[in-house]
Amino acid sequence: MTLATDIRDACLVLPQLDRQSRLGLIERILGQLEAYRTTALEGVPPDKRFWIDTLIASVKTSVDEIASMDTAELLGILIEFEKLIAVLDGISASRVAVPTFH
Repeated sequence: MTLATDIRDACLVLPQLDRQSRLGLIERILGQLEAYRTTALEGVPPDKRFWIDTLIASVKTSVDEIASMDTAELLGILIEFEKLIAVLDGISASRVAVPTFH
């Protein structure tokens, strides 16, 4: 299973997910973003990847807050993460293999 698939599956049962499951999913997303930063975006000048550094820092400081969001709010965020992961998967597929975090 890929992280994108796990995000889609989580979206389907989001109201039933407990806080720990939500935290685990957000932490997996964070780990995957960090992996993309060091592999798929390797060699990209720092001023061109500032966006992912900012996103990672923001998610790191907000993991608890994100996991505690109401279902509709979290659903919107997960959908956007799924889109971002798909784009980064495409970039990484053309460059290197990025490990999927489980």
